[in-house]
Amino acid sequence: MYLSFLKASNFRCFSDIELEFDQKYNLIYGENGSGKTSVLEAISYLGRGRSFRTNSVSDIVKWEAEDLLVYGKTTSADTESSLGIINGKSGLESSVNGDHTKGIAGLAHALPFQIIDPNTHNLIGGGPEARRQYLDWILFHVEPGYIDIWRKYKKTLKQRNILLKSHKNKSEIQNWNQGLAQLGEKISLMRNEIFILLEPILMEYASELLDTDISLVISRGWSRDISLLESLSDHINQDIQYKSTQVGPHRADIKVSLETGIAKKYISRGQQKLLACALINASIELVQSYIDKPILLLLDDPKAELDTNSTKKLIKQVCSLNSQVIATSIEPDESLFGSGTKLFHVEQINNNIH
Repeated sequence: MYLSFLKASNFRCFSDIELEFDQKYNLIYGENGSGKTSVLEAISYLGRGRSFRTNSVSDIVKWEAEDLLVYGKTTSADTESSLGIINGKSGLESSVNGDHTKGIAGLAHALPFQIIDPNTHNLIGGGPEARRQYLDWILFHVEPGYIDIWRKYKKTLKQRNILLKSHKNKSEIQNWNQGLAQLGEKISLMRNEIFILLEPILMEYASELLDTDISLVISRGWSRDISLLESLSDHINQDIQYKSTQVGPHRADIKVSLETGIAKKYISRGQQKLLACALINASIELVQSYIDKPILLLLDDPKAELDTNSTKKLIKQVCSLNSQVIATSIEPDESLFGSGTKLFHVEQINNNIH
């Protein structure tokens, strides 16, 4: 399966674009500010119903337009699927093969992708939310029941936090503990199980890119010595003080260390990017082994903050994944992926770029 066709209307600087992609390597090139990243953003919008650059749809809809539209086709050996999304003043509406009921989860299943961009280093250097989302992306694709459990947990957590904010008594708050703990323990168990499979792949990929060994620890969000139910009870006074639940899988993290110390603190931003790329590439390999179809990798300016040797290592690893790749670059560098790369000059994609 690969993304074979993309159409975007009123998206950022584009009035209307249509692109046909190769099933392997594609390179969109052009000057900075010409719209290269916006093409990748449109693809990500098609696959997740949101942008990786902003949370505001008004920032994305083209000036003086009311709605954006993104439409795409995925192609496999014997089937073709269509997916689309509209958002703006009319609200958000998605479609997978004409079915409007599958929502954003339907888009995500139809077009599984990962992205490496200049902000990828935040997967290591940023807060724990990005690392939780990283694990959850893997589980979404390999464990069909995970998303329902996670949604139930988030709903229960929200109700408990509402009571904490409204200064309800302890017994009323603790009535939610049992259900929250059961769901939270399931989430933690599933994360631990997938982490066991991910860890050796990740360690190998990190060693290739950084020429050093790493160590990984998953922190589940509460003490390993007790159950989540006990931890919720023990932290009730703290929860009341902070008006939110302080323990649970919504507080989990992955802690990555190198010989020099904790990666978040002791390595450069370029090294953080390489390590984050290892995480993303490892997740692609693992998910592909489960769903038996290629994952799309969006690669925005892969040379950013990397020297020539590190870039070569990254591209070699990316090519080993056998994924479809859609990348951006200032120059039409065919040597990046080889002579079979399909090139797109962004200035020629749409004559209405401003």
